[in-house]
Amino acid sequence: MASEPTLSSLAVLASSSSLPEDHTSPSSALTGKTKEQLRKHYLRTLHKVIDQSDIVILVLDARDPEGCRSRLVEEEVRRRECEGKKLVFVLNKIGEFCYSVGLTSVFTPSQT
Repeated sequence: MASEPTLSSLAVLASSSSLPEDHTSPSSALTGKTKEQLRKHYLRTLHKVIDQSDIVILVLDARDPEGCRSRLVEEEVRRRECEGKKLVFVLNKIGEFCYSVGLTSVFTPSQT
């Protein structure tokens, strides 16, 4: 039995499906699924992961925390806060961290 794809592999497949078809690439040989089918599978898998988790940790690049955030994951976890789901942000690559930019962009409340 084939194993289910991971969220990261689905994201790679979805992004590569928007590119022109290249029959020599391994991603085109993996599946004939459309971009919409991959998106639906990604969402189902995301819901399963959040259902089974109490805490979801989003690891953000400290050089560009806004650029690497996943709004979809954030919204889904926040929607389920009443079920006890928690969202934790972790900054990675702190050695290259620009404190004046990073702290204000991460810890400023969003306008939601």
